[in-house]
Amino acid sequence: MARRKSSGITSLSFNQDQGCFTCCLKTGLRVYNVEPLVEKAHYSKEELGEVSLCEMVFRTNWLLVVKARKPYSLLLLDDQQRAFKAEVVFKSPIRALRARKDKVAVVLTSSVQVLALPTFQRVALLRTPSSARPLCAIATEPNATQILAAPAHRTGSLQLLDVSSVHRDGGSSAPSVVRCHRSALVCVCVSGSGTRLATASARGTLVRLWDAVSRQLLHELRRGSDYADVYCISLSAQGGRAVCVSDKGTVHVWARGTHVAAARAPPDTRALCALTDDDSAVVICEDGTFHKFTFAAEGNCHRSDFEYFLQVGDDDEFLQ
Repeated sequence: MARRKSSGITSLSFNQDQGCFTCCLKTGLRVYNVEPLVEKAHYSKEELGEVSLCEMVFRTNWLLVVKARKPYSLLLLDDQQRAFKAEVVFKSPIRALRARKDKVAVVLTSSVQVLALPTFQRVALLRTPSSARPLCAIATEPNATQILAAPAHRTGSLQLLDVSSVHRDGGSSAPSVVRCHRSALVCVCVSGSGTRLATASARGTLVRLWDAVSRQLLHELRRGSDYADVYCISLSAQGGRAVCVSDKGTVHVWARGTHVAAARAPPDTRALCALTDDDSAVVICEDGTFHKFTFAAEGNCHRSDFEYFLQVGDDDEFLQ
């Protein structure tokens, strides 16, 4: 997600169960719990330097950190000991990260490399077009088929690869390719179970939901009639529910292919969304705001919580 100058935020990222999120700032790094909204960790720029990306590994003490300046290195930070435990250096900038408990997918300029955790041994490699957005998604549940999704070289297409098998040379089997849209992909999400896949294109008028195993289109979820930049799509663990947020300042929720609710979010700031339970969704924005929406099957939706998360204190402050 792009930098927003007024807040100092350089990137945001939910963890795999969507119960926590990280916030990278010009001044350091913060980690938050979603419900209740409290700060779980706080690192200054003096401790870490300027951080451009941070990916949690569920709720473990591991944080995957990318520094904002050269060298292009990925570091494994032990939050309990507040010390770096491993590092790997790449020849090109690290553009995005997606992790599961045993692996992390690293999006580079023209490839996605999958590394084992915590050793950082390479276990898979996907070549991607350098002109594509830094998109990547991976199934995160322990027993899921370990589907990795990333842009293919044909416009609007996605390549899918099972990264569960480790090759001695760090190579992998040939990926399958799915023609998802006519225009360029801007957003992709894989359900935690690895059974469902959601995509959006540069048109932004709809989200397509796919069976990740058969590669068949299941639903076309209508977002709107105007072009939009879809910032984020999030699926429930089994892929039965979906939520998306775009530059139009709207949050859309679907269940089993049917539109359930829509709500308003800030229209002028990039954002991420997550489903927290069967009837609520959370949106975090690069202006430093936190929004929780509660919705009902008949389409009613209201904002049930709002905070400036950069002003939220830690656990001790919350309990006092």
